[in-house]
Amino acid sequence: MDPWTKYFYEQHSETELKDWASRLNMFRYFRAYGGHANDGDSLDVALKYGNIEQLITLLNKLGIAYKKYQKKPDQPVLFKQYPMDKFASFPSLIEGTEWIKQPGHCEIFCVKVFVWCYPGLIKISVSPGTYEVTGKHIELAEQLEKSLESFRDIILDPPSDTKHYLCPKYHPSFFGKVEKQEPNVVKVPVNLDKIKNFKILDDVKMSSPNGKNIN
Repeated sequence: MDPWTKYFYEQHSETELKDWASRLNMFRYFRAYGGHANDGDSLDVALKYGNIEQLITLLNKLGIAYKKYQKKPDQPVLFKQYPMDKFASFPSLIEGTEWIKQPGHCEIFCVKVFVWCYPGLIKISVSPGTYEVTGKHIELAEQLEKSLESFRDIILDPPSDTKHYLCPKYHPSFFGKVEKQEPNVVKVPVNLDKIKNFKILDDVKMSSPNGKNIN
């Protein structure tokens, strides 16, 4: 088993992941990048939007009470160090807005989630406050998918373009799809010294066995 595959199955077996893939239509299991990223596994769905008005409409439809500031609140200065409590006091703003606070930890359709907005998409995680996805999170995702059915047309799958997401694009066999196989290419060694001894002849005339030209 190659290192990537071993890492992907480190927390959950192939059998368990196939079960999750068969049960979920919108939410996708994310295997953490790990290392210096200091992230964790998650269970996510992403909804697309085209402009700020559509973003606000989506937040309202999801039942997320967002906060909009009348003027830009103080933000941390890049590379400046702050005490932990001071840094925590700065509100995180949704990029490109004036000035909407990131939803963060909240509830949608009676399910606790973590919501973060990026330019063009809203990402919803149904495994907030943990570094591991469990069977309980899968059950909550199944419950939430029923309420998100009307949003199906604006779902971005996968939530971000990476093989760390268990999705049809990168793991088609988990979803009953045939994985594309690269054609086998046989490489024939070429002796360049021999090639140099060949001369390209123009206007070569070919003859049949009876001596007549057949060009």
